[in-house]
Amino acid sequence: MLRRNDVTDEKSTFFQFGAALQQEALLMLSIMEEYDWHVFSIVTSKFPGYQDFISTLKITVDHSFVRWDLQSVVTLDAVDGDPNSKSHIALKRIQSPVILLYCSKDEAVYIMEEARSLGLIGAGYIWIVSSLTTGNPDFTPEMFPLGMISISYDDWEYPLDTRVRDGVSIISTAATAMLREKGELPEAQGSCYSTPSDRSPGKLPPSALRRHMMHVWNEDRDLSFTPDGYQANPKLVVIVLNSERKWEKMGRWENGTLSLMFPVWPRYNSHGDEDADENHLSIVTLEEKPFVIVDNVDILTGTCMRNSVPCRKHVKE
Repeated sequence: MLRRNDVTDEKSTFFQFGAALQQEALLMLSIMEEYDWHVFSIVTSKFPGYQDFISTLKITVDHSFVRWDLQSVVTLDAVDGDPNSKSHIALKRIQSPVILLYCSKDEAVYIMEEARSLGLIGAGYIWIVSSLTTGNPDFTPEMFPLGMISISYDDWEYPLDTRVRDGVSIISTAATAMLREKGELPEAQGSCYSTPSDRSPGKLPPSALRRHMMHVWNEDRDLSFTPDGYQANPKLVVIVLNSERKWEKMGRWENGTLSLMFPVWPRYNSHGDEDADENHLSIVTLEEKPFVIVDNVDILTGTCMRNSVPCRKHVKE
């Protein structure tokens, strides 16, 4: 995170090595599109950002060429386990096989407990959650079902030391560009809380450097930021809770492209068994090398056989 001054100040500089909530929502849709999961519901708490999450999904679905079927949008005030509560009744409306969840980690524990009591956790349901819900991947609540899919920032391949190095590179590159353009740099300040009155007359404010920090490339990597301070092209990963209750990396999102490491997500039931249920279908194929069957032309018509590709008829000279 690169920061100067209070983030509420319009002239402040606030950049974060992370993804905006809207970017996570779009990645969720990309995952579903990859597997033809077009029927889904949205469940959120009232954690800050929930309205942006819902709005992004609704607008994207409404303007997409994909035939999405958004069946339910449920926003929960609280989950207390009472079968007569509004939350319990609201969750009962969900019939879709795919559920997108946005809430805090603590809230997710109660929501999952409620969902389990309603039969919404099992082999017939896919839960896709935001990075906020996953939180620290080293601690996973027991109520989180196996096979749960989550969006996460790529801390595996983009560790803290690399981000620090990139942060320094952004500042130095921006300073070089500004010096070349303006012939001067903002006056250095001893504190992030310095005020305009502390600046020497006629000197550029530190916020003047912001424009040059917005679009920086380093070693052929795009380190640009959006106007609200998030990375324009963040490195995100798709992770899944495996049978050992460990988050396993299954795919990645970079430069607007989703790459998955294998075509089918693990199938687990709500009790963690890997045995197929009665509705499970397994397809097994044998690998064969490509081959071509060559037939003579039809004797009567002198043309290729039906349902074949064009071929040549050799004529003796």
